[in-house]
Amino acid sequence: MPTNTPNKVKYGLKNAHYALLTIGEDGTVTYGKPIPIPGSVSLTMDAQGDTSTFYADNMAYFVTAANDGYSGTFEVALIPDQFRQDVLHETMDEAAQVLVENINNQTSPFALLFEFDGDKKATRHVLYNCTCTRPSVSGGTTTNTKEPSTETMNLTASPLPNGNTKARTTVDTPAAQYAGWYDAVWQPLGQLVVTSAAGATSGKTALTVAPELTRGNSYKYQTSAFVALPAYGQVLSEGWTDWDGSEEITATTGQQIAVVEVNADKQAMAGGVAKVTANAGG
Repeated sequence: MPTNTPNKVKYGLKNAHYALLTIGEDGTVTYGKPIPIPGSVSLTMDAQGDTSTFYADNMAYFVTAANDGYSGTFEVALIPDQFRQDVLHETMDEAAQVLVENINNQTSPFALLFEFDGDKKATRHVLYNCTCTRPSVSGGTTTNTKEPSTETMNLTASPLPNGNTKARTTVDTPAAQYAGWYDAVWQPLGQLVVTSAAGATSGKTALTVAPELTRGNSYKYQTSAFVALPAYGQVLSEGWTDWDGSEEITATTGQQIAVVEVNADKQAMAGGVAKVTANAGG
């Protein structure tokens, strides 16, 4: 059961999943449904990025450390055939039901989801933009111990176009979000800067939103005493009103107004909240 008591230690890798990643020309990131990778053995990812030091006044005056993601290895008992087809792009000969590797096949990027057990509660992770190498082919003769062989891939986790590299649950992650971690790849909602000013007519507010709307997306808004932004990918239907991005909106000064950018499937991509300033009339 979920608990609010922090872990003291972590151990035990399990529940690895992969979700195919697609990045649109405009930088929009979408994921397929996470698919299990049974038999996780080990995951070792080293942070990548150089440190740069600027010297002045006879000392290290300013030090920066670049974040270039992670690289390492992922070891499993046996790589699933579905992963080999989806990510490594080995092709299935339908007549013979044989997987074929071709030198012209390019691997696909994916998100890797997994968790480490803790003394109180497992911590769930996602690496957003992974690429992997083909595993080596190895094996050995059976001895009296009959120890299983494993398969290992070199793994690189790079930042997404928005800079996000990874995410993990915390002790305060809501139960529903924690339970649904492997249902869909969690992402933070993008940020919109919403500004409210008095409109041209009584009771109206004029909104400006930055950055500009992504092509193919649209806006929805909601206003009340308090407005909670949706989760990334949440479908907005009831309670949210379409907005063309320019029409003045009827609202009450002092209340909140939220503007959310949604895609063609009405899924929330980004959002922001502002305090309403409306034309007082008179």
